[in-house]
Amino acid sequence: DDLVMACLFAVVLVVVAAWAVSAGKPSETECDKGYSHCSPRRILRDDASDASDSSLVLRQVVVVHRHGDRAPLSLKVGSWEQSSDLEEFWKERLPSKDAIQRWGETNTDPTGMYLKPKGESSSTTWPYGHLTKVGADQLRTLGSRLRERYVSLLSFLPPTITASSSKATLQVRSTRYPRTIHSVMNLLLGLYPADSREIDPATGKGASVNIHSEAKADEYLDGGSEDSCPRLKELREKLDKSLSVPRRFLDAQAKVRSAMSDEGAAPVNVSYIRASEVSICHRSHGLPMPNNMAASVVQDVTDFNAWIYGQRGANIEISRLGIGPLVSDIVGGFDEMTGGRGGPLMRVFSGHDSTLMPFLVALGAYDDKWPPYASYVTLELLYDEKEDKHFIRTSYNGNSIAILRSKTSAPMPYTLFKERIKDRMKPEDWSSLCMALVEDADGKCGGGEVVVN
Repeated sequence: DDLVMACLFAVVLVVVAAWAVSAGKPSETECDKGYSHCSPRRILRDDASDASDSSLVLRQVVVVHRHGDRAPLSLKVGSWEQSSDLEEFWKERLPSKDAIQRWGETNTDPTGMYLKPKGESSSTTWPYGHLTKVGADQLRTLGSRLRERYVSLLSFLPPTITASSSKATLQVRSTRYPRTIHSVMNLLLGLYPADSREIDPATGKGASVNIHSEAKADEYLDGGSEDSCPRLKELREKLDKSLSVPRRFLDAQAKVRSAMSDEGAAPVNVSYIRASEVSICHRSHGLPMPNNMAASVVQDVTDFNAWIYGQRGANIEISRLGIGPLVSDIVGGFDEMTGGRGGPLMRVFSGHDSTLMPFLVALGAYDDKWPPYASYVTLELLYDEKEDKHFIRTSYNGNSIAILRSKTSAPMPYTLFKERIKDRMKPEDWSSLCMALVEDADGKCGGGEVVVN
């Protein structure tokens, strides 16, 4: 009897030990497939003929995206105003409150901003400026595309997330506007649909992903707030006034001022950005252009706005103070990974056109074109096991791009990436450099104007 009991006791010890060892590990099924949380899977170089030719390992992915299709922000541009009929039209284009609440059940917004009628610093309220159903679908599609690449193709992200693994898998940040928070919620639902989230037996709900956001005074994901950095307003106004504007854009401005003025009246001063953003919203939903502006004029004034952003971004001081904090955040995360300190597998930043344009300029990859809704940049941090070096591979809207004076879109050595982008990073004395030099800048349209779209 004693011998039998001793044998049983030994068996129990073995079983308990085996359970303890396996409890903290991913399942063998996932590890056998080579998912990164077990051991990083090798990925092909752009010029590799097969997997055996490559020693590149994916370490971290950064995604910076613009929100999806939205209702207009502006209630009035020149003599044109939103009508009650248009307001009803936009209300019908927005997702229901029930749908929005469901988005928040699997993605956590601690601020509750996703349920509010307006952003923290918005001048307009619901339905204006809110994500449409089309916009939600755009970001759900983007999330599915990311899942296809980083889960299915590269086996980098785990196919499912749990309450305990979500932080190690994803880090998400958004500006504090309903449209950007709704956008990244839908991206996450495409990346990790409900059936890929482990159910918590206590609540009956799937694993949730936390969405972090900062108050306006501490925000830098909008491309450079003039509230938190007053010096930016002065620099932008000074630069804008010094520019030699191409004739095509001057002609478009004159046509916009004329179209947005009462018949027979002198042309009014018009915000070209607001004229453009309303027109783009109308075009996306098959509505006539405001005051029947010609489509060619809308395109020209949109190109002008994009050109202005490119000119501003080319200014090193504006770039460092504006988009520099975001660049430093991303580089800092890469440094954590290359230094062996670890970090999330994927970092997602949900922002605006005013985020993407200066970011692309900082990367040396801006084409002077206004980024469409749901546009996105990915930066992949790669490690070459043979060379013992890290590399950066960058894409824009799914296409590999050359960055920072490189002649090809091949992965760039990380040391070279840091050397070439250092002038675009946040300066150590950012707070003092952001102090305005004069009491007030004039803020006239066409000089220093910024609208977070």
